[in-house]
Amino acid sequence: MFRLRLCLLCVLVLCTLAPSSKLGATPPLTTISDTLFNADGTLFNGVVVISWPSFEASDTSNVAAETLNVPISNGVLYVQLVPTTNADTAAVYTVQYTSLGVTQFTEAWAVPPSAIPLRVRDVRLPAGSITGSAPAVATIITIADVTGLQTALNVRPPAGTAFAISHSAVIDATGAIDAASGNLSDCLHVDGTSGPCSSVSTTFIDAEVPAGAVNGFNTAFTLANVPNPPSSVALFRNGLLQRQGGDYTLISNAITFLTGAVPQTNDILAAFYRLSVSIPGVGFVDQQTPTGAINGVNAVFTLSQTPSPSTSLEVYRNGLLLSAGVDYTLSGAVITFIAVVPQLSDTLLCSYRITQ
Repeated sequence: MFRLRLCLLCVLVLCTLAPSSKLGATPPLTTISDTLFNADGTLFNGVVVISWPSFEASDTSNVAAETLNVPISNGVLYVQLVPTTNADTAAVYTVQYTSLGVTQFTEAWAVPPSAIPLRVRDVRLPAGSITGSAPAVATIITIADVTGLQTALNVRPPAGTAFAISHSAVIDATGAIDAASGNLSDCLHVDGTSGPCSSVSTTFIDAEVPAGAVNGFNTAFTLANVPNPPSSVALFRNGLLQRQGGDYTLISNAITFLTGAVPQTNDILAAFYRLSVSIPGVGFVDQQTPTGAINGVNAVFTLSQTPSPSTSLEVYRNGLLLSAGVDYTLSGAVITFIAVVPQLSDTLLCSYRITQ
């Protein structure tokens, strides 16, 4: 009987002690140890105030919301905290640095479990970070819940069926954005098509002084380049346009003045010409004689093509550049002289651009 009573007493003691030992267990702790400095390099002295909400640690220990004041002397920081990165409920530590009675700044810490001491940089969170192992609560927000969102989306062009990154954008017939097709070396046209790029040469030679002695005897002069085409040469002597074939001849880049047109001492020569200029959609007409009777009576002359733009037309009468609206008018390809009509033996030369 005595033994039976003794066994019952032992069982009662064990049952009483078991809950007590669990209540006395402490959650795991992580040590944060570091040396703090001020911006001027001096050691920080003050108080670090650490606060946290209530949360459940990874071992299911309930950690009550609290604030901990950690004094900092000569920059030495030492504190042990329950890890939050693996907590069963989300939690972060709010840390305020106070010195001379003033809160200097505040930051957030997310403390991971660690068997070795960590530094502040190991636990500091960037601004706006969210941490914790607790599952996030999903909140479904529809487009209709946001005022004006559907209207804003309606005016934005959607991605088309041919949309692709790293391509030029092309808007298709439905207003969607597609990727331009073609080769990397192709040129993109305004209508969204692509194709090989046309080579464009825009070499114009302006107001070049031909090489040669201007002395009243010399007839041979040389251009620095070979004009292409030869008809593009506009050679001026004292501001008057010289006729190719009438005042001079041109072979390659050699100019030979004819009798009666030899440059005299102090004359000024200036040559304008092109070098294989090729501009898509643009053509040139050089020193064309318009059709029409030059008889002192006829005032209407016709060009072989319509100048485009009309302002590109240059009309020379006996080498003198005439003024549109003053000396003549232009309608399409028709030139009508206003004041003085071309007289017998006058020469007319016209140069202009056309659309091709």
